[in-house]
Amino acid sequence: MAPSTDPPQHEALGALQTEAISPLAGTMESLDTFELCVAFNREEARVASSITSSLPAIAALVDDLVPRLRSGGRLIYIGAGNSGRVAYMDCTELPATFSADPTQFLAVVAGGSRAVVEAVEGAEDLHDDGADKMHELHLSPLDTVIGIAASGRTPFVLGALKIAMECNAVTAAITNCRPSAIEKLGVTHPIAVLVGPEFVTGSTRLKAGSCAKQILNMISTCAMIKLGKTYRGLMVDVRAVNDKLKARGRRIVSRVCEGRPLLQNIGPHVAVHGTTENDDIDDLDTTIDALIQKCHGSIKLACAVGLSGLEPDTAKQMLTTVQGDLHRFICILEAQAPVESADVRQQEDYFLCVDGGGTKCAASIASRRGVVARGVAGGCNLNSVSLEEAVDQIRSAIDRAVGSLNGHSQGTWPRFQKVWVGIAGLHHSRQAKTLTCRLERLLGVSHQDGSLSLTCDTSLLSSCMSTDRSINGCVALIAGTGAVATAFRRGPNDAISQVGRAGGWGHLFGDAGSAFYIGRRAIQAVLASLEESQGELSSSQPLSPLQTAVLQHLNCDGTDLLSTILCTNAGKQTSRLLIGSLARVITVLGLRPVHPDQDALNILQDAVECLVDLLKRLIKARVSDPSRSILALSGALMNVEPFKDLVLDKLKSQGIAFNATVLVEDPSRYAVDFLARSSHIKESVRDLAVDLEAIDVTSQPLLSPCALLEQRTGSTISV
Repeated sequence: MAPSTDPPQHEALGALQTEAISPLAGTMESLDTFELCVAFNREEARVASSITSSLPAIAALVDDLVPRLRSGGRLIYIGAGNSGRVAYMDCTELPATFSADPTQFLAVVAGGSRAVVEAVEGAEDLHDDGADKMHELHLSPLDTVIGIAASGRTPFVLGALKIAMECNAVTAAITNCRPSAIEKLGVTHPIAVLVGPEFVTGSTRLKAGSCAKQILNMISTCAMIKLGKTYRGLMVDVRAVNDKLKARGRRIVSRVCEGRPLLQNIGPHVAVHGTTENDDIDDLDTTIDALIQKCHGSIKLACAVGLSGLEPDTAKQMLTTVQGDLHRFICILEAQAPVESADVRQQEDYFLCVDGGGTKCAASIASRRGVVARGVAGGCNLNSVSLEEAVDQIRSAIDRAVGSLNGHSQGTWPRFQKVWVGIAGLHHSRQAKTLTCRLERLLGVSHQDGSLSLTCDTSLLSSCMSTDRSINGCVALIAGTGAVATAFRRGPNDAISQVGRAGGWGHLFGDAGSAFYIGRRAIQAVLASLEESQGELSSSQPLSPLQTAVLQHLNCDGTDLLSTILCTNAGKQTSRLLIGSLARVITVLGLRPVHPDQDALNILQDAVECLVDLLKRLIKARVSDPSRSILALSGALMNVEPFKDLVLDKLKSQGIAFNATVLVEDPSRYAVDFLARSSHIKESVRDLAVDLEAIDVTSQPLLSPCALLEQRTGSTISV
């Protein structure tokens, strides 16, 4: 076919931005190899930032595309040369990655399939050929056609887009020049990204090609996410058709169903459908593999069965009703949970408290007789994990607590009369309302009627205030993963509110006195001492006890200490938690009864100074009167008796005397017991942002939580 003259090419090739000469051109050949690579990399790095201004247009395109794909429409890429190959590559990955219908995702390349593997010269100039290809596809308004042309003037692409517009399909154009012929067509979504001159003049396989690939990846991936093809970043719609994908599928099912009674949910279905007595049904991997096989390789269906315990056919029907969206499937399960739990015969009233900290999430269940069950899961600080991950850990902790409750099993929860959830990071989070809604659905309780209270984790400690009216305040000092002091005061009608806070800034800006702070100080001390001795022979300069303990704990030597910390596998343990774990080593070393290490002790005393300083800020600000307040100590460090004694001794030496002091080893256990014992009192429940709560007060010198609770006669809670 001869090249078409329609439309005329008015632009001079040399005037296009893609044909501009790079400022590096004059010196490129004189650069050494490393400098050349640096220059090339610097130019390619400009691509992502160049796309930023086009994100609104790309998002609008995705929003138009998704409902059409859901209704059976097609996504059709049009390109020539490198643009066509980039389009073909993105298109062919979608069925494998997302189990997308291959008939819905097409790449039309100038020159046909042969042009994908070798250059077909002249094919891009065939305007009418592009038009003919569109006629052959019988386009409809449900289709979306995206043309890719770096120059914005490729005849093959222009011809195809013109016909697509005539067929009322949604159209888009990706170009790297402006103005351009492709924009003048009037496509629905013009996307012009000016990436600047190519490293090699006119070679649009470079920055222009990278730009096209990033945008197409963005469009297709975001569309798949909106279609429910992923769940929390996991490709749940992948099919286990080879060994690699089987292993990936197994990990996905395990991850999605984390915190659920997985073996209990899927074991019966696997046992009924084809397994033998020789199968190791207790082996989780074996069981998941058998389930995936039963689900004909569908990872998403296997997840649905693992989450719900439903028969595969029933779970499949339920997935169909939500258009295959696993997130919506889980929301339905959560909404049904309170209905299912109502079937459980409940002889007692149960109360729940969740203490969601940075390292662990603890859930305690109490009846009017006292605490009856406890479960622990991973950390859920909202500054460290996503909202979804936090809800997962909360669910897991509650499920484990329920599993140890007589007459109940994991996955079947009793109805809770009242729930108090304290979450680390809530004070600085904007997700309080969203988390409240999620917890209401999960637990079948309501913030509005007072059966659900959501606060910061520190507020749980205000439950140590009892009915002694001579006490009007409480200061909670927590030293664990982080460090924070919070002051509470009794107001009118016995309502308790948070009146002050010091610390709790997070490890980047503060947390002085915390486990992280101690670990960081230890690492700094070791690094400094190693630098001071770097010119000496190792045999003449033995390692100090502090150096030895730190290096042994981190399983490294002095040469790779920093890399061990900075390159920690984030999937298993973050650098922050690894550094914080050193606090245990330092407390043992510095607080041992015989020959304590002075270097370690100095670090601990410095941490104590920081913690006392938090309390002094609250006292100086006059939000706390120690003589009429109780001091509540909590956190992993405070549970180390000698360290706690250092804190109390430091307070005494500075003339700071609280009316009473209490050590709270498990805030969730303490708070839920208080919640259950005081539930007979009519409670005033108010929505006070995050941290305003109500509790009452005691005045005993260093009493245990149980002793304080025994003396409680009743009060009003305002949460």
